[in-house]
Amino acid sequence: MPASSATAKIQTALPPELAGEGALMRIFAYQPVAPMRQVAGRATFAWPSVTGIVVKRYARSEWRDLAGDWKRGLCPRSAGRREALNLEQLAQDGIEVPRVLGSWDLGRAFGDAPSALAMQRIAHDCHLRQLAERDPQAARGWLEALARMVAKLHDAGWYHRDLYLQHVVIDCERSRLVLLDVGRARKDRSVARRWLVKDVAALLHSCPTSVGSRTCLRWLVRYFQLRGMTDRDACRSFLRAVVAKRRRIAAHRPKEFRGQALGSPAPENRAMLKGRRA
Repeated sequence: MPASSATAKIQTALPPELAGEGALMRIFAYQPVAPMRQVAGRATFAWPSVTGIVVKRYARSEWRDLAGDWKRGLCPRSAGRREALNLEQLAQDGIEVPRVLGSWDLGRAFGDAPSALAMQRIAHDCHLRQLAERDPQAARGWLEALARMVAKLHDAGWYHRDLYLQHVVIDCERSRLVLLDVGRARKDRSVARRWLVKDVAALLHSCPTSVGSRTCLRWLVRYFQLRGMTDRDACRSFLRAVVAKRRRIAAHRPKEFRGQALGSPAPENRAMLKGRRA
């Protein structure tokens, strides 16, 4: 990978090997022993020389995301740059996300170049899904904060598109929820309801059995309240759409659950599947 053609953005508080020429080449040359997460074309891992830095590298952007850039009138961006910009803009809108330290790509046309970003590591013991499995009562204590986060996200015109409990962690140092994996998130002036429905359906689908259907319904009611959704017919319509979308998610079993011992696809939301009123 020719280091001379790589471009860097937002470089602050980085170790010398990431702040200088050839950073992208070094990122792709490094082979992490125990990556935090690794799927085809993407890996997330702690940078070895400095405590507190997480690096995420992409082999290339997905074509659907590049097409989304074109459709929205944007110059197609690499996956690393897209996520870095999303993190910055989300932070400006008051959403708790990791701080961006740097992003790199090869600057090729169409945004399909290898890319990477470095960000602040959030000190956490587990994500919300793991907490709910281990200690449902403790997880319920975070429901208000979760409802406020999602309502604030949607009110600001954002939709995550992969909003599972696995992508929300508890910052141990500051006792707050932090949203992760925002590379596919988008912001629109007017968000189509289907995207909000998808976010909520994915979130409720990722709740383990231990949380319980009543707790999920109470969370949804609180989400309605925080968003100022007072029309009962509109809330019931939204609920029906969430139930239908959750069924579709369960049917194709999204990749967030593949290869993980996470149990059944949240059959605990039976009340929702029966269409009970919130």
